[in-house]
Amino acid sequence: MWNEMPDPEFGARDKTILTVRQLNEAISDAMRAAFPATVWVRGEVQRLPQDAARRTHVYFELHETGQSGAAEYQIPVSLMGWDRQRHGLGRYLDGSDPDFQLANKLEVCLECQVDFYAKFGKLSLKIVGVDKSFALGKLEAQRRATLEYLRINDLLELNMSIPLPQIPLRVGLVTSPGSAAERDFMTGLEASPYAFAVTLRGAKMQGEQLQGSVIAALQGLSSGPLDVIVITRGGGSRADLSWFDQRDLAEAIARCPVPVITAIGHEIDRSIADMVAHHSCKTPTAVAEYLVERLDDAAAILDEQEDRLRLAVEAALARADLRLDLQPALLRAARATLTRRSHDFQRLASRLQNRVTGHVQDRARRLAGLESALATRALRRSLHAQGRLDRQTLRLGSAARSTLDQAARRLQRPGQDLPRRALQPLTAAILRVQNLTRHAQLLDPGRLLARGYTLTLDGNGQAVTSVTGLGAGDTLLTRFADGQATSVVQAVGKGGDDGGATISRPAPGEASRNPRNFRKPRKPGSAGGEGTPTLF
Repeated sequence: MWNEMPDPEFGARDKTILTVRQLNEAISDAMRAAFPATVWVRGEVQRLPQDAARRTHVYFELHETGQSGAAEYQIPVSLMGWDRQRHGLGRYLDGSDPDFQLANKLEVCLECQVDFYAKFGKLSLKIVGVDKSFALGKLEAQRRATLEYLRINDLLELNMSIPLPQIPLRVGLVTSPGSAAERDFMTGLEASPYAFAVTLRGAKMQGEQLQGSVIAALQGLSSGPLDVIVITRGGGSRADLSWFDQRDLAEAIARCPVPVITAIGHEIDRSIADMVAHHSCKTPTAVAEYLVERLDDAAAILDEQEDRLRLAVEAALARADLRLDLQPALLRAARATLTRRSHDFQRLASRLQNRVTGHVQDRARRLAGLESALATRALRRSLHAQGRLDRQTLRLGSAARSTLDQAARRLQRPGQDLPRRALQPLTAAILRVQNLTRHAQLLDPGRLLARGYTLTLDGNGQAVTSVTGLGAGDTLLTRFADGQATSVVQAVGKGGDDGGATISRPAPGEASRNPRNFRKPRKPGSAGGEGTPTLF
């Protein structure tokens, strides 16, 4: 009952005066009469605590924004512990629902009881149900609009057009530091024999801060010397993973100058970030396996090229050795040919001289006989015959000398050409040997040492390619281009720490720029922080 009391200021006039309790209870009765059943309320979630899943009672607000984008209307909302258990609403807070999870800036449709708490005079909505299909429908509409924007601007395949290096050892990692996704990815790399260098950039991987922090991490990593950037996180609800469908984030991934690999959510999930990335994997472990397999393929190619180069060098050296072995025999053959030709020339010259001498002697005998006959036949013709004889003798001597000169010249020409002709094949052979020698020098493995590479050998002279089999106290020999150095192994270790990004550097003689020397070095003694390269 309401109390009617006289008003001392106005004398006889009376008026109705209510206490605070009476007023609040009247308002409460009026609210129950006006809203006897639950109502569905649509609005944008705001001020939802980050630890809402761990709280017994959860309080937040529903906002309705105007054309300016600012909140014009708002109302308090509460999810009480008993309603949470009675209606099974906890799954919308802890992420156990596979499709939907309450989050700030998410537009939702909630079934509520309009409640006015009389003691505090506070009006609020108490949640008793959630229409998750409403929120998912809004998210799908936004997703389709984002995909259409990316398609019109030719961004869906832009990052895929960037070549991914065959040996991606320098890796940028965008994830939540200390998360299971980071541990799974790093464990996969540590199990490989390769010296990956990982630079971690921490980022929020859920909620309204996700887009800004991931974009900032991408911009920071893309300015450094990296081969690939990995964005990864564990599973979550469809609404939780919808933050990776935002347009600005998708555009940042597409325009990143470094190839981006994503591993977001469960195996069945595929966000827009996965669609615009260079490559997407199902899990963080799958990303590590993909990178290791790519290096395995590169190592196999290098091994094949090494075998082919070794066989080619061995064949070239064998041919060069064979030709070098044939060179003395060729010289001996040339000298023997020259000797035989010289002997043949001497024999021919002697035979020619003998023939000419015999011919001259025969002519002389014939002339002597004619001279005697002429003397006996006619003395009176002796003078005339003597003149004719003198003339014939002169002509015969001139002809003989001409014949001898021509024969000598014919014999001299083969003798002059013989050394030149004999040296022609020898000169060509010497040039071929010189060319093969220069080729063999170019293929000499020692030239690799001169370019800065090193070779590490164990105590038995075998090449060291892994820490497996090494122990403290073992002696190693490292060969350089200008000498060699002996070292003793103090400790052997594998892997890296699991508290964050750590740094290790390759052991001496295993330069990271050598594709065949990207074997796993010793684990460094201290861990790196966010943004710090880690070798392992």
